[in-house]
Amino acid sequence: MRTVRRTAVNSVISCVSLATALTLLGSASPAFADTDGAAHAAAIVEQATGTGDLAPSEQANGSAAQATTSTEAGTVTVTAPRASTGDVKATAADGTSLSLQMTKAKDVTGVKAGSGTVIYSDVATSTDLAVQPTTDGGARTLVTLKNAAAPTEQRFTLTLPKDARVIPDATGGYHVVKPAGQGVSVTVGAIEAPWAKDAHGKPVATSYTLDGNQLIQQVETNKDTAFPVVADPKITWGNVTGTAYFTKSETKAIAQNGALTAMGTWALPPGLNIYVSSHAAAITTTAIKARSADHCLKLKFAAGLFIPGEYSGGCN
Repeated sequence: MRTVRRTAVNSVISCVSLATALTLLGSASPAFADTDGAAHAAAIVEQATGTGDLAPSEQANGSAAQATTSTEAGTVTVTAPRASTGDVKATAADGTSLSLQMTKAKDVTGVKAGSGTVIYSDVATSTDLAVQPTTDGGARTLVTLKNAAAPTEQRFTLTLPKDARVIPDATGGYHVVKPAGQGVSVTVGAIEAPWAKDAHGKPVATSYTLDGNQLIQQVETNKDTAFPVVADPKITWGNVTGTAYFTKSETKAIAQNGALTAMGTWALPPGLNIYVSSHAAAITTTAIKARSADHCLKLKFAAGLFIPGEYSGGCN
């Protein structure tokens, strides 16, 4: 009888222990699944982007990841938010910042995986969000359309520093500019031209539009698209480049009075100022042409080349 009682008691204890273990395993499995899912999602993204330009990052100030890199213009800190409802932000050494936030994303905590990609799983129907700080001081904010049920239009709230504005570039992206003197703005950031790739690495047609402070990316999938598709808005901030944009009033002043006369009110990067002095006649001629077409003057200095030109998008 004693043996039977002990056996019965041991059986009860074993059943309780097994039930407890199963409960613990059941409660732990979602965490393992999330980690495995993030690793898989990061692998998909990193196959599309590569990993050679990913900046080393660490958790800081409640973020999922933060990376500080040095550029010619100074340091830039890129922050991947703790949750998908936060801002992906690039902050310059002077404290100003440019940020993107996926509009109407579900509140999902970011998981760092792969070579440093932060994954926010299932922020929308069949859609993952990912963030990668890059070594040029930029931030890639990527969406993965996991299958044909994923929405092909993605919206991001764009937050600009005071007095900054965006001007379309010639590639499908935007320059972010700030005032640099009377009627002149210089490029200090960019929303790079969008791209998208399917599961085989083939390009998928994609484009941007702006609706107020909403950056809208349209990805054109079709019946032949191989999913998953990875698409990328990328921002950079705080790196003053050799491109200057002039308003209509300043373009008119240059056309009427010449570039050298107007130059005293500008605050251009030093290298650009030197070239303005030596190319005043060409600048004045371009300003005259721009004014007659109801466009504005722009000046670009890159890789030793000085190029005066015209622009219309964002011209005011």
